[in-house]
Amino acid sequence: MESMPPMLAYTIYGSIHSGSIPSIAVGQGPGKQRLRPDAPADDSYWIVILDGNDPKKKVHEFIVPGQNNTAVPAGLDTYMSNPGYIFAVVTQYLSTLNVPQGPFYDYLAKYGAGRELQRLEQINTSLGCGYITRMSYLLTGQCGPRGTYPPPSYELGSTLQSVLLLMSLMPRPDGKPPYAICDSNTFLKG
Repeated sequence: MESMPPMLAYTIYGSIHSGSIPSIAVGQGPGKQRLRPDAPADDSYWIVILDGNDPKKKVHEFIVPGQNNTAVPAGLDTYMSNPGYIFAVVTQYLSTLNVPQGPFYDYLAKYGAGRELQRLEQINTSLGCGYITRMSYLLTGQCGPRGTYPPPSYELGSTLQSVLLLMSLMPRPDGKPPYAICDSNTFLKG
């Protein structure tokens, strides 16, 4: 049996507390790379594009204020339509009032948002303003065209705690890039 090539740990943290900054860790131990927004802001979406050949490298990022929750950020589709990239949408102390709406909601759904985002939408529409004030959400997946068999996307949402997604990035069977998200955990064995 052929052994699997080494994977990179892929850990995403979305915040639900004021001043707590979302982050992505690629790799583990002393070789890991921790990525954060260049200009973090409470009540915002951090949309980050990673290089599929070197996922420790941030290609581009968008910081979207929560009140801009209806429009797809200009220039985002240039990256999202390219299969050479990996994306993550991570919130920072997002107000319940600013869950995605209209074209932004549809865009996230196109790239894999589903049950978790729908749950947060229902909280907003059925319980109303002030019942639950903050939420934490993340969505990640492979960029590229969507068709009959789109690549998998992964999402988490919470109104109680910061979301934390633990997965891996797996190279091709020959151990070379590009990397793809793998629903597995990678850790250093002691």
